[in-house]
Parts: sequence; structure tokens; C-alpha cells
Amino acid sequence: MNQPTLDAYIEAVASSAPAPGGGSVVAVVAALAAALGEMVCNLTLGRPTYAAAEAECAAAKARLATLRGHLLAAASDDEIAYRDYRAAAAQSKGSDQERERRLVAMQGALVTATEVPLAVAAACVEIALALEPVARLGNGHALVDAQIGALLAGTALTGALLNVRGNAAMLRDPEVATGYQERANDLERSGAAAVQVVLDRARERTAASSSAR
Repeated sequence: MNQPTLDAYIEAVASSAPAPGGGSVVAVVAALAAALGEMVCNLTLGRPTYAAAEAECAAAKARLATLRGHLLAAASDDEIAYRDYRAAAAQSKGSDQERERRLVAMQGALVTATEVPLAVAAACVEIALALEPVARLGNGHALVDAQIGALLAGTALTGALLNVRGNAAMLRDPEVATGYQERANDLERSGAAAVQVVLDRARERTAASSSAR
């Protein structure tokens, strides 16, 4: 995104304009998931109580920061992809040649419009994976934030895959469309498993803390 204020971005989403829409919002939600993980890392690093977590949390923080940057860029990319598809659909279709040109342009734009949410979905899985050591070793006072980050990543993953599957279904090349559907299925499975691991780690720490009292 071009760094609008939060209020301005939400107003834009709420407006009658079709972009920014769901794809952009999903990317922003995923970026917030990464940011929550970074916050927990920042509340952990450099504290003697969590010295054993230093290496893993530092690596997680760096990865989450990179993913956050990619996802904010993807929010903008999604808006551009939608506008490019609408521009392709608006091309003249008065002659056979024009209709063919329009179809080729629309299919090309659809590929981009599928690739963007696919990349967002993959980033959501990576966020969940990066949150595992954060939930396992990070500051216990911010454990809920790690859980919320995982849940947001899982929700954003679901939303991104809705866009992947919807756009892939409009592709004329069945092999390409099937490839996207298969990748979506793989990401859905691996993402759900990664989110569950984070939640399990947090529950285990909560249970251990309760029994130690």
C-alpha cells in the first residue's frame, strides 16, 4: 500500500469502490499477524528470564518482519491486479480479433490476480511456522498475542485461498487451474497444522504455569 493512515484505508474499504477489497484486507490482516509475533519477540529479547529464547526468537522476529513487509506490498499488488483485470475486461469486443485480444488480456490478468493471493497464503503459513518458537519460548505475559497472531494468520490464509480458488476457476487452461487448486489445498493443510501447533504450544505453557502455582 502507499502507506495510507489506518482510518483512510478503512474508509476506502468501506466505500463503494471495489478496491481495496477482500484480497487487500486479507494481506493487511496477515501483516498484523506478523506484527503481533514481532511484538512478542521484542518483549522477549534481551531479558535475562528468556535468555534461552534469544536465538530462536531473534530469528523469528527477523522472518516475521520480512513477511510483514511483503504482505503490505501484496495489499497494494492485489488492488493493482484487480484494476488490471477490470481494464482487460473493458477492452473492445466488437470484432473477433478484438474479442480474442480481450480474452487473452483477461486470462493474463487472472493469472496475476491468482498469484498475488497465493503468495499471501504462502506467507500466512510461514507466519504460523515462525510463531511456533514464539509461543513455545517467548514472553509468557504476551502468550495470548502469539495465539491471536496465529489465529489471524489462519483466517487470512482462508481468505486468500478463497480468492485463489475463485480466480483459478475462471482460467481457461485446465492444467493451470488445477495446479492452483492443488497448491491451495496443500497450503490449507499445512497452514491449519501450523496454526494448531502454535495454539497447542500456548496451551501447554499455560497448563504448565497453572500446575506450577
